[in-house]
Formats: sequence, structure tokens, C-alpha cells
Amino acid sequence: MREGHRANALLVELLLVIFFFMLGATTLVELFAGAKHKTMQAKATNFAIMEAENIADDLYGSDDPDATLANLGFTAENGVWTLTGKDYTLQVTQADEETEAGSLRTFTITGTGDGKQLFSLPSTRYLPKEVSP
Repeated sequence: MREGHRANALLVELLLVIFFFMLGATTLVELFAGAKHKTMQAKATNFAIMEAENIADDLYGSDDPDATLANLGFTAENGVWTLTGKDYTLQVTQADEETEAGSLRTFTITGTGDGKQLFSLPSTRYLPKEVSP
């Protein structure tokens, strides 16, 4: 009779050990999955920022920003230029401010990915007018 109780106690102990092992394994799998997701999101953010910096440089040196954006693969809709990449989307908006001495052209490049805004990069260029004495 005593050996039956020992066998049952051993079985319960083994079940508890297996339960805690499964609980720990589940936690580790969730941690690794979260880490992989964050790594992929950081990689997409880095690629988007590098591309946005190149676009900002191209827009700064361009006399015709609409043609430049079209050549880079952007599509225009309601004054917003959009480029959809694999893991991110870039949007470019333009704001012009006219003064007597020239105009200030400001582009804002916004990167979104995974349903949230990743960054916003402004690019500004002052275009002076010819001034007569």
C-alpha cells in the first residue's frame, strides 16, 4: 500500500516539473518572437531613414521637385506624394512661403511602418528672387 502512494507522489511531482518547464518554454518563445519583431521593425526604420535622407538631398538640389519625386517612383494624390516600400511607406508634403525677397520651400518626409509613424524629416530650401536696385 505504501508503494502505491510513492508512485502517485512521483507522478504528481513529474507532472508539476513538466508544467513549469512548459510555462518557461512558452515565456521564452514569446520573448524571442517579440525580439524578432522589434529587430525587423528597426531594420525597416533604418532603411526608410536612409532612403528619406537621399530623397531630401535630391529635393534640395532640384529645380522641379514634382519631376524629381515622379522619377523616384512616388505617386501624387491630393498634394501628398507617396512611395510604398516593402516594410514602410514614405510620404512627402510640400509647403511654400513666398516673400518679397524670395520663396522658402519646405518638404516634410514622413515614414510610416507597421501602422505607426516612424519619423518625420524636414527639408528646407530658400530660393532668392532677383532684386532690382
